[in-house]
Amino acid sequence: MFDDSIEAAETPDESLRKFTKWNSFEGPYATLRFGGSAMYDVATYSQDENSKEQVGDLGPTGKWRDFRFVMSGTFPKVPNLTWKAGVMWDGPSQKWLVRESGLIIAVPRLWGHLFVGRTKEGFSMVKHMVGTSIWGLERNPFLDGAIPIMADGIRWMGYAPKGHFVWNLGFYNEKYSQSAHAPYYDRQLVARMAWLPYAVPEKDTLIHVGLNLRYADPQDNKLKFRARPESITAPYFLDTGEFPAKHATTIGPELYYRNGPLIVGSEYYFEKVDSKEAHDPVFHGGDVTAVYALTGETRSYSTRGGLLGFLNPAKSVFAGGMGAIEVMARLSYTDADGGTLTGGKLWRISPLIAWYLNDNIRFTFGYGYAGLDRLGLNGKTQFLQGRVHVQF
Repeated sequence: MFDDSIEAAETPDESLRKFTKWNSFEGPYATLRFGGSAMYDVATYSQDENSKEQVGDLGPTGKWRDFRFVMSGTFPKVPNLTWKAGVMWDGPSQKWLVRESGLIIAVPRLWGHLFVGRTKEGFSMVKHMVGTSIWGLERNPFLDGAIPIMADGIRWMGYAPKGHFVWNLGFYNEKYSQSAHAPYYDRQLVARMAWLPYAVPEKDTLIHVGLNLRYADPQDNKLKFRARPESITAPYFLDTGEFPAKHATTIGPELYYRNGPLIVGSEYYFEKVDSKEAHDPVFHGGDVTAVYALTGETRSYSTRGGLLGFLNPAKSVFAGGMGAIEVMARLSYTDADGGTLTGGKLWRISPLIAWYLNDNIRFTFGYGYAGLDRLGLNGKTQFLQGRVHVQF
C-alpha cells in the first residue's frame, strides 16, 4: 500500500563491477541505471463558429509530446546519498530541457529526504506526480498556467508514520539559473502538507487530505497566465498576455479517496497576484476526477512526497494476460479573468480510457467537450485525442 522508492540500495560487493542488466551498472563506488520514454499525441477537433473566431480553425494534428532520458544511481560507500538526472525534448517549445536532476539525501532525524538541485516544487498531487504516470492526457489547465513543472533549489520531503502526516517544504531561487520551465519565477517558497485520516493497508484503502501554499516572485516583475485546453496539440485557449507583477500567492486544498482500483479526488486553487497596474487579479481553477482500473490493479501511495504512483498491470499482454485497462472521467474549470485582465474562462468534461499492455507500453484514447468564454464570445469545442507512450 505504501511505497518509498527513494531509499538507497544496499551496498554491493566490493568486487562487483558489471552491467547487471542492459540498462543498469553496479560498481564499488557508484551505481547507474538509465531509462527513457517517448509520447506521441494525435488530436482532431470539432468547433462552433465562436470557437473558430476565438482560437482559429483547428484541424487534425500530431506532435511529439516529449521524449526524455533519465538516469539515477547510488554511492555504495555513502548509503544515504542517491542522485538522479534527466533531459527532455519538449514538443511544445521545441527545446531540450534539463529535468529533475540533483542529489537526494536521506535524513532519518528529519523523518525524510532532502533534494538539492532541479526538482518539482511539490505543489499539488497531480503536478507533483511523474508526468508519465498521471491519469488522463494532461493536467488541469490551472496547474499548467500557474505552476512551473521544475524549479531550482532545495526541497524537504517528510513523513511521520505515527500520525500519517506527509509534507513537502521547498525554497527555490532561479534568479541566476533562469530555468526554461514556464511560467518563470526568480524565487518560490512552497509548502504542501497532507494527512491520511483513514488508512487500511489490508483493504488498499486510504483518504488523503492536503493543503498547498505558495509564495513566488515573478521573473523581471512580469507574469503571464496562459494554458492549453488539456490538449498539447492545441493552441493556448487561456491567455492574459504579459503584465507587471511583484508577487504571486497561491493556496488550495486537495482531497483523494482510494479504495483498491477506484480513485476519486479533487483539487482547487486560487492565485492572487500583486499588480497595481492590473488591479491585483485573482485566478482560480481545479478539477473533480474519478478513476477506475477495470482489471483490478491498485496504484501505490508514496510516503515520499505524498502522491499516487504508476498503474502496473497484474499480467502483461506479452505474458498471456490482458494488461491493465483504466477509465477516467474529469470535470475541470479555470478562470483566468481577474482585475483588468481577461484571459478567459474554460471548462472541460473529459472521459478517457487507457490500455497498459505492460509496464512499458500504453495507448490512451480520450474525448473532451469544452466551453471557452473569451473575447466576448462563448465557444464550444469537441476533442478526440490519442497517445502512444513507450518507456524503458
